[in-house]
Amino acid sequence: MTHDEIDAIAALDALGAATDEEIRALDAHLPGCDACRSARDEYAEAATALAMSLDPVPPPPALRERIVSGADVVHAEQRFRVRPWWLATAATLFLALWGWREVGIRVAHEHFVAQQAEIRGLTEERDRLAAQNEKLASLAAPETRTLALAGQEMSPAASARVFLDPTRRRAIVFFHGLPSNPNDKSYQLWIIRGDQANPQSAGVFDVVASGNATLSVENLPVLTEIKALAVTMERRGGVEQPSEKKFYVMGGMS
Repeated sequence: MTHDEIDAIAALDALGAATDEEIRALDAHLPGCDACRSARDEYAEAATALAMSLDPVPPPPALRERIVSGADVVHAEQRFRVRPWWLATAATLFLALWGWREVGIRVAHEHFVAQQAEIRGLTEERDRLAAQNEKLASLAAPETRTLALAGQEMSPAASARVFLDPTRRRAIVFFHGLPSNPNDKSYQLWIIRGDQANPQSAGVFDVVASGNATLSVENLPVLTEIKALAVTMERRGGVEQPSEKKFYVMGGMS
């Protein structure tokens, strides 16, 4: 027999409505199956408590038809010497038992899903804090150097301060006073290198209405290769090379 069939017999057994053959099959199956033993215990507990107040959940159609139709009425009367009305009561109780177990399974599943969502949220928060701590470590490192970027032709009032951590090859840049970029544009930071003819992109960023933004740059060139840093506005997502030489902020290594 399948687990579903044994499960159904366990529910019938809790009502005292299982046949001798079904009881023998149940007894033979239970010693080797923890899940079905647990189901049998749950049905027995529910039968004792008469869990009739829970919202019913429909059982498999074949089981409902078997119990409600009274196909085994004659055999049940011979075995238990009960009247057909008892079978109707048993059928009602069986449906309640089935609903009780299905509700329990559903509640357990919803609880599991909620726990998983909470774990994901805590993991994301942990990763965010770890990244923030890494940035703070770069800012506080004794070998960190600072570089000031001044406003240029496109935004004279803007400025930026760059914290360069040569050990981690990381830079953290704080921008101030930049105009908000349009939705189809991005600001792009460039590394002007002394060993290359073309600037190297260091990332793109957006500026909010306050005019402020922060950008973290990883895998910097060694400091001796960095000549200056500059910012342009490019199409959304950035470009391989600056489209024009109109800078918003710029500053050179001293």
